[in-house]
Amino acid sequence: MNNMLRIAPQAFVLALTAAIPCAAQRSSFMTTLGKDTLSFEQYERTGDQIVGDWVTLYGGIMVHHYDIQLGPDGAVRRYQLTLHRLSGAVNGKVDMQFGADSVVVRNERGEEERVALSGVMPTFASSIALLDLIVSRARRTHSDSSVTPVVGAFGPYRRGGMPVVFLGRDSALLGNPRAPLHARFDAGGHIVALSARSTTTRSETRRVPPHDLMAAVAHFPNIPDSVPILGAPSISPRDTVRATIGGASVTIDYGRPAARGRDVFANGVLGDSVWRTGANAATQFTTTRDLLVGGDTLRAGAYSLWTRVAPGGSRYTLVFNSQTGQWGTEHHSERDVLSVPLARASLGAPMERFTIRLPSSSSGGELRLEWVTTALVVPIRAMP
Repeated sequence: MNNMLRIAPQAFVLALTAAIPCAAQRSSFMTTLGKDTLSFEQYERTGDQIVGDWVTLYGGIMVHHYDIQLGPDGAVRRYQLTLHRLSGAVNGKVDMQFGADSVVVRNERGEEERVALSGVMPTFASSIALLDLIVSRARRTHSDSSVTPVVGAFGPYRRGGMPVVFLGRDSALLGNPRAPLHARFDAGGHIVALSARSTTTRSETRRVPPHDLMAAVAHFPNIPDSVPILGAPSISPRDTVRATIGGASVTIDYGRPAARGRDVFANGVLGDSVWRTGANAATQFTTTRDLLVGGDTLRAGAYSLWTRVAPGGSRYTLVFNSQTGQWGTEHHSERDVLSVPLARASLGAPMERFTIRLPSSSSGGELRLEWVTTALVVPIRAMP
């Protein structure tokens, strides 16, 4: 990516240790994806107030500045969040006040909305400050498993739930049980690391020494205020490959993740048993005529494209599914229409970003999934 600094995260950690003196209740975190740094977060707690910044570095630098006011019971009484560029230009703002039976929300235009909600905590993406408060509240239930009532900072303003499952005193699973965040705690019960290895993000967050946050951010390239910040999807940009095979027009639309120093085939494909064959939204495959894929018939139409991975990455199977248009974690195996084995081959030169190719002639060719030093290949040709 043009706006992500390709430097080992360890180099940042070493640089941060020589930064400004540590405040008594300051917490600092860095989030990485492979060898790339995605974001920093730093906040300071003084009594019943927490003030901090979460700065994301992908798709353009955005500063998420927040001010949290707590009640005597540790519940959030007010949450103010402003999203702004390095120039100070505001891209979003919300002010949430939590009462006994309602939440009052005000946006940057001064518009006010009152929502009948009680006992909820605000959430915003994976901000550590809020997650740490949610964990603290869950711990007070004295239960190994609980669901904390939550509401999103930018809506929809309705009651949700954040499951928290403690795995002892030093760790817990947070959020969606099917794809939870893995949190580790220090002796005081506060988050020191957060792993998204079970989610589609697969990022890793860890506590780092307190530092001059904006000085660290200054190492990263930025984009002009006139250019929209794309956010997380920009990490794996969308691409389309097209080919004509024996009169059939074939199109594949997919997201292109980068390896970023990760051994993507060490355990399947980034640990998946069924991979979306790309990133973000499900990969889409369309053909205007019937095809023979690996010797089996695929009827003309539109499909989502999946890769089934055997344990340990011992073999790979390409799967065509009749559902289309879904997010890439939504796979219903009962809608699979064709599964064909993929042959494994070596690439002559490493390929950093995942690439699908359709080299073809007038009668046939191959469908190739290429990444790092590996190609997964299946023959494809038009029906006679």
